[in-house]
Amino acid sequence: MKITVPQTAIDTLKSIIEENSDAPKDVRVYFAGISCSGPSFGLALDAKTPEDVHYEEQGIKFIMAKEEFDQFGDPIIEDTGTGFRVITEKTKHLVGGDCSTCGGGCH
Repeated sequence: MKITVPQTAIDTLKSIIEENSDAPKDVRVYFAGISCSGPSFGLALDAKTPEDVHYEEQGIKFIMAKEEFDQFGDPIIEDTGTGFRVITEKTKHLVGGDCSTCGGGCH
């Protein structure tokens, strides 16, 4: 696994890990469901399990379930200025699509 993550996100994640000293120190990238614009992903502090793959970047260990990694590929974390957007190599072509197929907008 390889991860693409900007320095601003690294700095923010280090602060979050430091502020949550009683929580696990690894950052899990996880599949959060499907919307009309494709798969959705999230981030959470968690501990690595034997079923995970990992990648370390500037002292932060990012983890992801091997099954999800095999399906979706390498994570890409983008700093939006108000949070993070997580996409993957295999799904990045879906980002920015319209929601006309939802019949009422994205949820």
